[in-house]
Amino acid sequence: MLQEAMQSPFILEKIKTTSWENRSYIKELFLLYRLMQKQKLSPAEGQLYFVLRNKYQQEYMYLLKETNPVKYQVFIEEQERLMQQKQDQLLSKAAKQQQLVEEERKEYLQWLALQKRA
Repeated sequence: MLQEAMQSPFILEKIKTTSWENRSYIKELFLLYRLMQKQKLSPAEGQLYFVLRNKYQQEYMYLLKETNPVKYQVFIEEQERLMQQKQDQLLSKAAKQQQLVEEERKEYLQWLALQKRA
């Protein structure tokens, strides 16, 4: 535990600022750090890694930046790409909604015109 804390300034800082009652948080950070260092993960380790990575997203980013700056850059680019995709989907959805509203309005105007003729 001490060796890993010395290797990661981020974890060392977290140890300084975290109370003893919240030591499970530090243990989970150590576990995440260890899993990040492994080349191959077993299925159970992979699942645990995924859970911890999602539970501690900010911490994961800091640890990734410390341990593997290249992988960190790829991760950031992937996150930006996913955010852009979500925005595009929202815009596309809004545009489809607007188109449906416009079609409905045109049909309504045609309906009114037909009623006036009759």
